Amino acid sequence: MKTNDRVCVLGMGFIGLTLAATLAEAGVKVLGVDVSADVINALKRKKCYFFEPGIEELLTKHAGRNLKFDVRLKDKSCNYYIICVGTPIDPVSHKPKLEYIQNAARSIFPYIEKGDTVILRSTVPMGTSRTLIMRMIEDGTGLKAGKDFSFGFVPERTVEGNALYEQKNIPQIIGAFDKKSDKKIAKIFSAFNGKLIYVPDIEHAELCKIIDNTYRDVVFSYANQMAMICEELGLDFNMVRHACNTEYDRNGIPAPSPGVGGACLTKDPYILIDLCNKLNINTELIKAAREINKAAVFHLAKKILNRLSALGKNVCSSKIFIMGVAFKGDPETSDTRFSTTIDLINYLKPFCSRLYCYDGIVPREEIEVNGVKSCSIRDGFVHADAVVIMNVHKSHRDLDVRKLAEKANRPLIFIDCWGLYDKQSIEAGGDIIYSSVGLY
Repeated sequence: MKTNDRVCVLGMGFIGLTLAATLAEAGVKVLGVDVSADVINALKRKKCYFFEPGIEELLTKHAGRNLKFDVRLKDKSCNYYIICVGTPIDPVSHKPKLEYIQNAARSIFPYIEKGDTVILRSTVPMGTSRTLIMRMIEDGTGLKAGKDFSFGFVPERTVEGNALYEQKNIPQIIGAFDKKSDKKIAKIFSAFNGKLIYVPDIEHAELCKIIDNTYRDVVFSYANQMAMICEELGLDFNMVRHACNTEYDRNGIPAPSPGVGGACLTKDPYILIDLCNKLNINTELIKAAREINKAAVFHLAKKILNRLSALGKNVCSSKIFIMGVAFKGDPETSDTRFSTTIDLINYLKPFCSRLYCYDGIVPREEIEVNGVKSCSIRDGFVHADAVVIMNVHKSHRDLDVRKLAEKANRPLIFIDCWGLYDKQSIEAGGDIIYSSVGLY
């Protein structure tokens, strides 16, 4: 795309950097800004500080050319400003923290000119874009939205590990201040994606993102609660699930999991809850779903400890080997934020002194900062009393489990949380006990 537009993307995290690289690949001139000098220096060296397939190839191709980086804006050469900074929630109150997005907005006050466009891409509570950020910009610059600058919200909905593909192929939802803003925003996003969905205003777009992730959290909680019920009943939930779903289009029961992790699904429901509390709207379903998904990993920890004890093993000296530290394995990522594996480690640490972990992507030092030892899959099985597969990374598949288990302690508890292996094949020798989420 040939254009005289220059885009400033504020925040070089997962959301901002993948967008900046995608825009650069589409031929747009991009300036990536982040307050972290370490992040900017790495990107200038064409190195990404997190794992995302294809991102370093785009950095190699475009960094220093039409993709540049800096710790701050220095001139008025950009005419688009896209805010992509984080919006975490307070761990105690569960209320959204908007300091980062406010600081990003303030940083562009001296540089916005008439005719420019400001777009929010950070996940925010409904109403934040218009009543907080847009008003801040108006008050800080003297310019008026619609008249002097265009404004809107375009939610990010990509999955880590497949972001560069999804940026270009998942529809982009556009909520704008006015028709003129609609056209300005569409111009820049259509540079790399022809699937644009227009909603009537900014608030519709803000709520789309929150509803997306809350829906998934609620649906996953149903599967996780049914899995816990089946374990108590001595049934195999995955058999029940398969029977219910097979050639029955009205059902789409998802697979259960050892809890729901990641930065989005663990956060966004609380943003919706906070909004509904202000409106005095009942959110018991959403709250219950969040609690069920948080409890799933605690349930798994109890199962591991109880099964070790039932076998007469000394829990404290038992070796537990955990495979998968990132919050998910497919698509693969190095992101350990809100990982259920970290939760599992923290639940087990007070009871077990021999915790070992493997991850095919997460660096050793990032694993061991959690108070566990990093090792290979082969070494993890040696003298193991329990092996737990926590995510579906490709390195966890197609293993010769019985061969690896030859050097494990007997009996070995093998907890395959995602059903990657056949129970009968694993238990064929009678010295390995197979378990899964939904199968005690």
